[in-house]
Amino acid sequence: MSQEIKIEVCSREELAFDEAFIIEIGEKILNQKVVWKNEEQFGCEHFSINKEEKYYSAKGTIIYVEEDESNAHIVEYKVDLDSNWFTKKLTIIVDEHNSLNLMSDGKGNWFENDGQVIDKLKGAIDIDISATPFSNSLPINRMDWVLNQEEHFEMVYISIPTLEVKKVPQSYKYLINSDNLRYFKYRCYDFETTICVDEQGLIIDYPNVFRRIR
Repeated sequence: MSQEIKIEVCSREELAFDEAFIIEIGEKILNQKVVWKNEEQFGCEHFSINKEEKYYSAKGTIIYVEEDESNAHIVEYKVDLDSNWFTKKLTIIVDEHNSLNLMSDGKGNWFENDGQVIDKLKGAIDIDISATPFSNSLPINRMDWVLNQEEHFEMVYISIPTLEVKKVPQSYKYLINSDNLRYFKYRCYDFETTICVDEQGLIIDYPNVFRRIR
C-alpha cells in the first residue's frame, strides 16, 4: 500500500539561522554551529563543522533522556571527512567512558583503531549515528542531486547508547526545492519520512524526531 507523503514547507521567518556561518564559493561546506532539538526523546545537540586544511571536522555534543526511564546520557562524537564528504574517521564517547573508533578508506572498507578490517561493514560508505540528524547530511552532500533523483546507500549504523554497529540499507529521493530549502524522501527498511535540509545540507526538520532550533 502506498503511503501519502505530506510536505510542510518551512518559511525563512520560522527558522533561526546562525548569522556567523561562512560559505566557501564552489564548495559544499561551511564553518557553522547549529542546535537540534530531539522531539522523539527529551534532549538536544550542539553541533559544529569546520574546514581544516583539506578535510572537514564535524563535532557534536548530545544530551538526552531515554524514553520511560530516568536515565540521562551524554554523547560526544567527531567525524573527519575528506573534501568530497567521504567519512575517514569516527570517534564516539558515550557517558564519558564507553567509546568507539572507526576508520575508513572511503571505498567501502572499514577498520578498527588497531587497523583490523571489519568485514561486516564492507561496501558501506557513510555512517548513521542514531542520535544525530547530522548523519543524513553525509549521503546528501556527497551527491550532486537533480529533482526526482533517487539513490540507494549502505550505511554503517551506530546505535546509541550501546554503540552496536551494523550495516543497513537506506535510500534518498530529491523531491523539491523551495526557498533554497531541499526536501528528500528518506527510507530505511519500512520507515519512511520527508526531511528538509538547508543550502549546506544540514537538517532543518526531521518530522517528529529532530528539528533545528538555531
